[in-house]
Amino acid sequence: MGAICGLLVVFWSQKKLPVPPILFPPALSPYPYAIAGSGIIESSSENIAIGSPFNEIVGTVFVVEGDIVKAGDPLFQLDLRNFEAQKASAAASLESALVTRDDKKTQLSFYERLKDARAVSEQEYSTARYALLSAEASMKVAMANLQEAEINIDRSIIRAPLDGRILQVNLHKGELAPISPIIATQSPSMISSQGTLIVMGRVEPLQIRINIDEDDAWRFQSGSEATAFVRGNSAINFPLKYVRTEPYIIPKTSFTGQTIERVDTRVLQVLYNFDKKDLPIYVGQVLDIYIKAEPLNK
Repeated sequence: MGAICGLLVVFWSQKKLPVPPILFPPALSPYPYAIAGSGIIESSSENIAIGSPFNEIVGTVFVVEGDIVKAGDPLFQLDLRNFEAQKASAAASLESALVTRDDKKTQLSFYERLKDARAVSEQEYSTARYALLSAEASMKVAMANLQEAEINIDRSIIRAPLDGRILQVNLHKGELAPISPIIATQSPSMISSQGTLIVMGRVEPLQIRINIDEDDAWRFQSGSEATAFVRGNSAINFPLKYVRTEPYIIPKTSFTGQTIERVDTRVLQVLYNFDKKDLPIYVGQVLDIYIKAEPLNK
C-alpha cells in the first residue's frame, strides 16, 4: 500500500501544470525596420521643480496634486511675519529719514534766503549743504530697504510660472521650506525629490523623451514616424508626433537606489509629443517605443 502511495506522489509531482496564456504579449514593431527605445513621459514644458527663495516656514499651501493652475496663481506662501516686521522697521526708518531730510533742507534754505551772504560763514553753509546731501542719501537707503522688504514679501508667495498641472506636492503647512539645490539628472523629466517642493508642467500635449542607444543613433532621421506601447498592455499603443532632437549624446544611467549611479551606455535623446485624451498613462511612466527606420543595408 505504501509503495502505491509513493508511486502516486511521484506521478503527480512530475505532472506538468498547463502554461497560462499570455494576456498581453510583448509589443511588436509596426514597421518593417525600426529603432527600439524606451521613453519616459514628461510635461511638454518639461517638468518644472518649484522651490523656495528663503529658508522659512510654510504658511499656506494653495494646491494639491492634479490641480490645473494659470500663470501667476499662488502655489504656496511662506510665513510672512519676519518680512512684515522688516517692512514695518524699514517704513519707520524711512519716515525718520524724511523728517531729517526736511530739517536739513529747511536749514539750508534759511542760509540761502539771507540777503547778506556775509551773515553766515562759508564753512557753516557747506556743512548745511552736505548735511542735506547726507540726509537725502539716508532717505534713499531707507526707501531701498522698504522696497526690499516689500519684494521679499511678494517673493514669499510662490506663484505658477506658466499654465499647467500640479504633478507632485512635497510640502505641508508648518514645514520648513529649505533652499536646497535641485539635484541635476541627465534627463529633465527626472527630478530629484531632494529640494523639490512642487513639480508642475504643461500637460496638453504630453511629451515623451526617448532614449536611443548610441549604436542606433546613426539610423535615426528627424521627423521619423514613431509608435508608443504601454508596458504591461501592448494593446494600448498610439502614434507620436516628432518635436525635436537634442543633438548631444549623454550617459544613460540606471538608478540603483545607492549614492553612486551605474552608467550603462550613452544615448541620443529625441522628443515626441501626443495628446493624452483618455489614455490611462501618466507623467513619469516609461513606455516602449518603435521608431521607423531605413533598412540596415542602405
